[in-house]
Amino acid sequence: MGEENTQEPTQDISSLKAKLDLLNSEKEKWFARKEELKQKIADLIKEVREVKTKNDSFSNSIKELKEKRDAQNADVRRLIDEIKEMNKKKDNKVVLDKKDPIAIKRRIEQLTTRIETAAVSFDDEKKCMKEIKQLKKELELAKSFMDAGKAASEVSKKIDISKNKAEEFHAQISGLAKENKESYKEFTRLSKEINRVKKEQEDAFDKFIKFKQEFSEVNKGFKDEIKKVNVNQRDHKQVQKKRKERAVSERKELDHRKIEEKKVKVEEKIKSKGKKILTTEDLIAFQASEEEK
Repeated sequence: MGEENTQEPTQDISSLKAKLDLLNSEKEKWFARKEELKQKIADLIKEVREVKTKNDSFSNSIKELKEKRDAQNADVRRLIDEIKEMNKKKDNKVVLDKKDPIAIKRRIEQLTTRIETAAVSFDDEKKCMKEIKQLKKELELAKSFMDAGKAASEVSKKIDISKNKAEEFHAQISGLAKENKESYKEFTRLSKEINRVKKEQEDAFDKFIKFKQEFSEVNKGFKDEIKKVNVNQRDHKQVQKKRKERAVSERKELDHRKIEEKKVKVEEKIKSKGKKILTTEDLIAFQASEEEK
């Protein structure tokens, strides 16, 4: 019965040890997977931060370009108002028949030369002087129209320059907005990937906890079985020791009886006064019995 008790726990321990090894393997596998996903999340977050920095840079550049574009558009509106004011002033003046200032100047020179070199009457001179005076007024008016035209032309050029700059800034804004859109798509993709990997990491962690708990429970049972085996082995050794001690005691008792029997026979031989011969064996047995006393 004792042998059977020591053999049965050994089989239980082997089974528990195999299960324990399997659970430990699963536990470590899911722990490693959890750590792997943790690192992957850290890498993805790093990528997201880089994309976010890029997006912020795009946004700042777009903001600056919009400010520059709006400033150019404001200049265009201001210059358009300015040229409108110039046109109003032109409309308020006497409209000339588009007389050529050079021709007017040449006519003034001709009249002046005539007065200075030709013999003209007093009436003719007065007429010439009157015409020169009128021509000078027309020349000044023509010059003012020319200056206004030049100024309007300059303003018009400025309007074109500001418009072109505004269009250039707008084109740059459109290009950056397109890049920013692609970058935002990447940001969205990475964010979704982070959420997906986080979910996977949580599942891996849950599995790790599950197998860890199972491992702890089985490990407790394993230790309990080890304790039982140790107790059984100790009990078995004690039984064996007692059996051995009993066997030794019984053997000693048997040897003692045999010696006593031989002693009785030796004593009988001695009492027979030499009728029976004492052998060496008889003497040894008798001596042994004396030593036991």
